[in-house]
Formats: sequence, C-alpha cells, structure tokens
Amino acid sequence: QDIAVDGWALTMLKKENRGKGPVCNSIGQNIGTLLSYTGFLALNDETVSKSVRNYLHLPSFGSDGTRSLVSLETFLKICGFAMCAVTITVGLFKSEVE
Repeated sequence: QDIAVDGWALTMLKKENRGKGPVCNSIGQNIGTLLSYTGFLALNDETVSKSVRNYLHLPSFGSDGTRSLVSLETFLKICGFAMCAVTITVGLFKSEVE
C-alpha cells in the first residue's frame, strides 16, 4: 500500500512538490494509526461512551445505558467507508500531472 501511494503521488504532484509526498504520506499514516487505535478504544469503552452520550444528549442503549457507542464491526465499516470515500473523492477531483 505504501509503495502504491508513493507511486500515485509521483503521478499527481508537480515536480517541485514531489518531495512533500512522502512527508504527507507519513503524517497521514500516523494520524490514521492514532485515530484507529485511540478512537476505537475510546468509542468502545462503556464509561467514555456514556460520557459522550451525555455530552451530546444521545439516547442510551440498553437498560443501564452503559453499552459502548460502536462495536468492532461497526468501527471497521465506518473506517472502510471513509477510506473509500476519500479515495474516490481524490480520484475524481485531482488529476494527474504530466
């Protein structure tokens, strides 16, 4: 995946910006890792979920309101949809540079 992203960046960026491609790739990977691990753990934790629900005035799930906001299955579906949406958006609106 990393090689494919670097290759795609070479075809999309102008020559003067090609050195910034790997930097952006690295930053994106670190942000993705942080959000995926920390985000899932926070949204799957019952205590954090209850606090978020109270703060956003969301209805409680279950009898005692301690059910987590997302399951692993739901979190993976959301992440997959987000990746597809971003990839399609970039593919549609960013043209390759010759």
